[in-house]
Amino acid sequence: MTTLPHLSAEEAAAIIDHVNEDHPAELLLLARAFTPAPTPDAAAVTALYEGGLDLQVTHAAGQDTYRVPFTTTDVPPKGRLRATVAAAREALNEQPRTREVRWTVQAVTSPGADLRRLTLHADPDTLTGWRPGYAARFRTPAGERTYTLRRVHPQAALVEVDVYLHGDTPGSVWAAGLQPGDPVEAILGRHETLPDLHGGAALLLGDETALPTLAALLEHWPDAPGPRVLIEVAAPGGARYLDDVRLPPGTHLSWVPRAGPSGQALTRAAAALDTPVRAAWGALGSRAAREIRTLLRAAHGLDPASCRVVGYWQS
Repeated sequence: MTTLPHLSAEEAAAIIDHVNEDHPAELLLLARAFTPAPTPDAAAVTALYEGGLDLQVTHAAGQDTYRVPFTTTDVPPKGRLRATVAAAREALNEQPRTREVRWTVQAVTSPGADLRRLTLHADPDTLTGWRPGYAARFRTPAGERTYTLRRVHPQAALVEVDVYLHGDTPGSVWAAGLQPGDPVEAILGRHETLPDLHGGAALLLGDETALPTLAALLEHWPDAPGPRVLIEVAAPGGARYLDDVRLPPGTHLSWVPRAGPSGQALTRAAAALDTPVRAAWGALGSRAAREIRTLLRAAHGLDPASCRVVGYWQS
């Protein structure tokens, strides 16, 4: 079995990092469906090949690595993974809990620099059980894009979604072109996997794409010490985004001006922290997310369950 064609080692590492950090439930499905591991507890991809992947499975008797063949090889790598997960669901007779909905754009505003707020009219039944900070996959002409629900108003049948417009990326072009009255198709079915942030010494960090999730976390913070917050922004106007968010007592918020490639200044700020971190959550470009996650886990002795720094976009 050879490595995936037309895929550099860095690209393969990015895919492995993404699925391990963002899709632990799906990898556990692969372990349950396609390996002989007794009562799997967790799984992680360690290598990708043209015809399959190596899956390290943690189970009741210890830890073993198994080769899992892809169910198809005539699509790009991410498609092969998705198809194999779908086959695992079918083999286990487990279907994802998703809901497809059709909303209508009611208003378009700007809550900050390069941010576009879509106020969407929704059937109240589609909002049952959904909270700010949850994610929805929106269908765009260039494929599905995932955005965070900033606010949910079931009684008013409205939901707000904030999209950061960065260049001519497909999601940015789609969001920038929407006007009141336009239909929007979304698939609901995911909320963030968070560490226990409320036991003290918590760190939140991210760039503009993380602002809706960070705002939701701060607005719904329990009766616990406020977190340390580091947010990298390109324009001073981005720092106005949290003006209407009541910060928990004890919150220490720092806006980090972007200098150099996206995420570089935030990485330096995270490395310079002079207080201990017990738990961390963050989101930004995939490359910087890997760097920050690695340095936080090493510097503060955090395990993966207590340090979740994910890539919201490919960098």
